[in-house]
Amino acid sequence: MKAPIQAAEYLQRITGEPVHLRPLPAERLRGLPALLARGHDFLEWSWLGQTLVLAVLPAANDDEQVETAGLRKRQQTLAAHFRVPVVLVLPALQAYRRDRLVLLGVPFLVPGTQLFLPPFANLCERYAREVHSARLSAAAQATVLYQLLHKPAAPLQLNVWAEKLGYSPMTLTKVRDELVAAGLCAPPATVRARGLHFLHQGRELWEHARPSLRSPVARRMWMQFHGLPPEGMARAGMTALAEVTMVEGDPLPTYACRSTAVDGLLQGSFLERREHREEANSLLECWRYDPCLLAPGGRGSVDPLSLYLSLADSDDERVRLACAELLEGWTW
Repeated sequence: MKAPIQAAEYLQRITGEPVHLRPLPAERLRGLPALLARGHDFLEWSWLGQTLVLAVLPAANDDEQVETAGLRKRQQTLAAHFRVPVVLVLPALQAYRRDRLVLLGVPFLVPGTQLFLPPFANLCERYAREVHSARLSAAAQATVLYQLLHKPAAPLQLNVWAEKLGYSPMTLTKVRDELVAAGLCAPPATVRARGLHFLHQGRELWEHARPSLRSPVARRMWMQFHGLPPEGMARAGMTALAEVTMVEGDPLPTYACRSTAVDGLLQGSFLERREHREEANSLLECWRYDPCLLAPGGRGSVDPLSLYLSLADSDDERVRLACAELLEGWTW
């Protein structure tokens, strides 16, 4: 198995989330010394809002690469060139060299064994808090939001939920167990009981579920759209927030689609990915669940509760205030 695949699988096991490692385009390597440009595989990874470059070293390393001082110099040169933190992906690492790299603060990753990300300690702490807060799965969160948005008058059977949300009946069985464990649904009275029986409704359900809900956005990418957005996308982010609050929108429109659909869209002629904002005409949010399933009919924008969750933790105070305004105006 190639090192990039091993690294992706290891990071996915550590984070518990899908990991997408993207090879850097050739233009990003211009200006690098030939030894560095040819001696690594360079991959980009975005995690918790931070973009990193993984520099994968080959299995056969020369002495300069293996020595700690050489590794430190190499990492610093790459970080200065890419202007983002660089993590060295090593095939193996002896204990004394590992300890030395830790003392020097050099980020590294040995797939399947260990990783050290000193510049991202705050991200690791934030991620640990999210993990320990027992976040709902994407399917379970979509189910709770559907209940809040559409307010079914009577408990729906699992096969009905599956049809409405586009998941399999087996997935909805797991969702029910998850919601029961989270204290949001009552356990089935009998083995044959197939419905979801929520213990709360309206704002009470929201307040009980809120600690377990997270942003639906898995990642964001700059895009160049050729024509109108294709089917399966909805207006999102600052574009959607500006439609329903007094906050000013971003000049570049934001759209959302399901994360699993992005690779297929990129293979068509609808859109192309761009590395920088200046090269793009839109921002694409890749969601953990299908944003169109919950979008109000005919509006073309994501639902207000998912929109709130996607922006509520923004660093921009005006965005947080607009999110509070959005929630205050919602009719439970």
